[in-house]
Amino acid sequence: MTTEFWIEKGWGESIDNATVEDVKFAIEEIIRIEDEYGTFWVGHTEKEYVLKIHKNLDLFFIYGKNQDKQMQIKLGNWDEFVHFFKRYYAKDFVGLKKEIKLILLSNSRLDMETKLED
Repeated sequence: MTTEFWIEKGWGESIDNATVEDVKFAIEEIIRIEDEYGTFWVGHTEKEYVLKIHKNLDLFFIYGKNQDKQMQIKLGNWDEFVHFFKRYYAKDFVGLKKEIKLILLSNSRLDMETKLED
């Protein structure tokens, strides 16, 4: 099966023509890994958008002409990552970027409100 996606795993394995099942298996692997290499990337072969997830659920949305920009959010669980990668596989890159940006703005507002209450 040929897809437009790839996976690069921090523990040294890469997959061309990655499927949704490959991503699900990568999630299972990262949960089991007990070292600092608990990271993997999901990318598109032609677009400049990449999702990077750490074992600690830090999600990075990497973009830009040279993949030189990124946004980072903290997820609460692996189901949230599944939501983001499904949007990614649907090639809704702009919508995904907007959703992450909204989360960042919401978190910034909450931080400011907390500081004002202190």
